[in-house]
Amino acid sequence: MLPRTLRRLEAFLLSRSFPVVCLVAAVLVRVLWMVLVDPKPVSDFDWYYTRAIDISLGHGYQYRGAPTAAWPVGYPAFLGALFAVFGHSLLVAKIANLALSVGIILLTSWMAGRLFRSALTARLTMLVLSFYPNHIAYTSLVASEPLSMFLIMLGIGFLLIERSRLLMTVLAGASFGLSCLVRPQGLPIPLILVLLPRSGLRPFGGRLLSVACVYAALLLVLVPWTIRNYKAFGGVFLVSTNGGGNLLIGNNPWANGTYRVPPHYDSMLSYGGNEYERDRGYHRLAVEYIRTHPVEILKLLPKKVWYLYRGDVEGIRWSFEGIEAKGERVPAGPATAIVALAEAYYLVLFAACAMSCILFVKSLRSGRDVAFSTMGLGVLVYFTFLGLVFYGGSRYHFPVMPFVAMYAAWLPEALRTVGR
Repeated sequence: MLPRTLRRLEAFLLSRSFPVVCLVAAVLVRVLWMVLVDPKPVSDFDWYYTRAIDISLGHGYQYRGAPTAAWPVGYPAFLGALFAVFGHSLLVAKIANLALSVGIILLTSWMAGRLFRSALTARLTMLVLSFYPNHIAYTSLVASEPLSMFLIMLGIGFLLIERSRLLMTVLAGASFGLSCLVRPQGLPIPLILVLLPRSGLRPFGGRLLSVACVYAALLLVLVPWTIRNYKAFGGVFLVSTNGGGNLLIGNNPWANGTYRVPPHYDSMLSYGGNEYERDRGYHRLAVEYIRTHPVEILKLLPKKVWYLYRGDVEGIRWSFEGIEAKGERVPAGPATAIVALAEAYYLVLFAACAMSCILFVKSLRSGRDVAFSTMGLGVLVYFTFLGLVFYGGSRYHFPVMPFVAMYAAWLPEALRTVGR
């Protein structure tokens, strides 16, 4: 009975109607979340929203009348452009998140089929991401993660297209450049992907030429903003002035592995001057602490990894926090059930991903040549490294999860080809 049911399920997944049904369901569940969960922007979400309104009104990227680069400009600029056309509304931001979410699902699904040479893996990837609880929750947040992830996946997608290689590489570089304006942590990703063995990419004219073309286009995107920053602050930095502060938060006598503002934060960071000069001061303090306290830094590393991957409900919790900020009550029972469901989904997804990787290693030992891309593993290692350098938080593994979904979706194919 079970094999017959599985065969029917596979036939539905591979049918022509499945993508339409799945994407309609993905949109509906996100719209339902948007209707039922309507949070007020809090923390940096409020910053993005307010700065976006400023930009839409022609005031530029400023804070209290002065130019700012305290957070990356990409997402406020994106929202500001939308607000200039459609008006200042949280609904506009949420509809944009909905469109970006669907774009991420489509790009990741196509990518999974291309990298793993499996239609079943592509369809399962689409299914997994369509009902991924934490990503659904981000639909209601004024957060930069969906835009950044979409641009990264778009850049990778251009690199995977075989025709017009030079054009595709330039477009990839432009996409990665825009993603860096949203979240600059993505700067090394093209280098990692192009040079990674078995990544699935087929760079034209040699890997170094591909890297050069990607980064030439990427830097062309960043240069105008870098020039603006130099004129505003008198220093050269690519995107934002929060790197030094974040480094210090993760590396100081009171650090515990995650985001924790130290009790003497203000006095520690009481440098005069503008944003850039203060950020350089924060950076010097952090580097000095790392240099003089190597044992304490090493002891923090496991904690940083723990906080980076221990859960996957920050989008849900921020949504609930935003509702409470409006003075409304979040029902305890449904909230607990949603969090439990999201955590279980995350654990199953990572377990399936881990099993797929184990089966890939088994295929190497047995001499079987299976379709498997190390791209996601490279991204996972890179963002884990960032967590070790700065601090851990579940928000920072957001870019890893589409790749985790791919590996989890490859598991049935791996069991058939390797697990026999």
